[in-house]
Amino acid sequence: MKKKQIKKVKLQEQLNNQKGITLVALVITIAILIILSTITIDAVFGDNGLLDKASGIKDSTENSLAQDQADLNNLMGEYTNVMNEDSKVPEGPYVDSVLPVAPELAEGMTPVKWNGSNWIKTTESDSEWYDYANKKWANVVLGDSTFNGNTLDETKPYTMLVWIPRYAYKITSGWHSSTTGTIEVVFIDENDQDKNGKTYAGTYDGSTGTYSDYVVHPAFNYGNSNENKLRGLWVGKYETSNTDCTTTESTGRYDGTSKTIQIKAGVTSWRNISVSNIYTVCTEMNKSGNPYGLSTSDDVVDPHMMKNTEWGACAYLSKSKYGKETEEVWINPNSNYITGQAGSSVSESSTTSTTDYKSTNGQKASTSGNTTGVYDMSGGTYEFVAGYVNNGNSNLTTYGSNLVGAVVKYKDVYSKGISDSASNNYTSASSKYGDAVYEISSSSKGTTSWYSDYSYFPDTSTPFFLRGGDCISGSNAGVFYFNYHNGSNNNYRSFRVVVPVL
Repeated sequence: MKKKQIKKVKLQEQLNNQKGITLVALVITIAILIILSTITIDAVFGDNGLLDKASGIKDSTENSLAQDQADLNNLMGEYTNVMNEDSKVPEGPYVDSVLPVAPELAEGMTPVKWNGSNWIKTTESDSEWYDYANKKWANVVLGDSTFNGNTLDETKPYTMLVWIPRYAYKITSGWHSSTTGTIEVVFIDENDQDKNGKTYAGTYDGSTGTYSDYVVHPAFNYGNSNENKLRGLWVGKYETSNTDCTTTESTGRYDGTSKTIQIKAGVTSWRNISVSNIYTVCTEMNKSGNPYGLSTSDDVVDPHMMKNTEWGACAYLSKSKYGKETEEVWINPNSNYITGQAGSSVSESSTTSTTDYKSTNGQKASTSGNTTGVYDMSGGTYEFVAGYVNNGNSNLTTYGSNLVGAVVKYKDVYSKGISDSASNNYTSASSKYGDAVYEISSSSKGTTSWYSDYSYFPDTSTPFFLRGGDCISGSNAGVFYFNYHNGSNNNYRSFRVVVPVL
């Protein structure tokens, strides 16, 4: 019994010890919990505690969210502005319903439009500047012009040019005939494509008068091997005058190169000047210090004396549906050679009783039949063009040395025939097209051109071309008139300027 009792006592001691440890652990646990509670309460509720920090985090978060919202609003505003800008039609050159490209401007050119009584300044984006479908041609003035506000001051010097757009054409009736025919025109770009993207590459057979399709008018392919395909040509709106010209006829007589060109209505034209000097004054329009504001680089603008083919480009456009078409351009019959005038009928001759370009009759003397076209292409005075028969006659160099010595882009050169006569030279020119000579006349002499305009092909001692006729020519004058001259200054002869933009 003694061993069992001892074992029991030991078990009781172990139990008592275990209970003591458990109580101590409990006390320690409670103490720890109290400490932890104190720490937790302080951490949560004390200064810089969790709640305080949470409040700061909340404020910081709210501020951050507010800033993010502001940044988002700004970003959305910028995005909206960009989208609005993208949705706008970009401002640029206006292109009408028939032209594939806009008229090409250069430094010094200011677009002007007719408002019914005056020429007013406008911009190339103005849809009222031109409308070829409705025979409204584009006009510009150069930097020698003066404006009163936006209105051109026509009492002072100015130089006005008219845009002849690049086009392809074919003569559909009246080819090589004295019977007035028809000409169809399609406006094209530098790639010879119309507004719908169709390409024109027709050919012309001068022996039969066959056009395989519309042919690109040669006046718009400028330079050696047609190096520059022009979008169009700026041509002088009136016969050329100079800044000393008034309404007194004698002020227009001058054979030299020191006077300053202007192209304006209501003054006598510059006459009695040789072909050589005409060539010089025209090509010097963009020399350094010029009053027109033109670039002095010939690679930008290249002013020159109008060529025979360039005359033809104006004449053919006037006969198309974009010009007077079925009506003849009225003669300028003013015997004082005042520019931009018309008489009382289509063929009246030699009178001082004329009205100006803006009158009802005056507009009939325009290639478009209104104020926007080219004037003085019928009557006024005979106009030299840069075209001649290369027959070796001494007058070529005596009176036209500067032109004859010029590079090919400035002139149209014709070969003489089997003998140097008007008829043979004319026959030799049958392969030429676009110049309004062989295509629109039946023979080398007589009233054999369309509208019974006079024809005489250059030959022998008179190798240079004249165009348009004179105020005394009556019904023989016209845009299809051609004649001959020796190139001297001994008669009343004027000229016209062309300014291509390259």
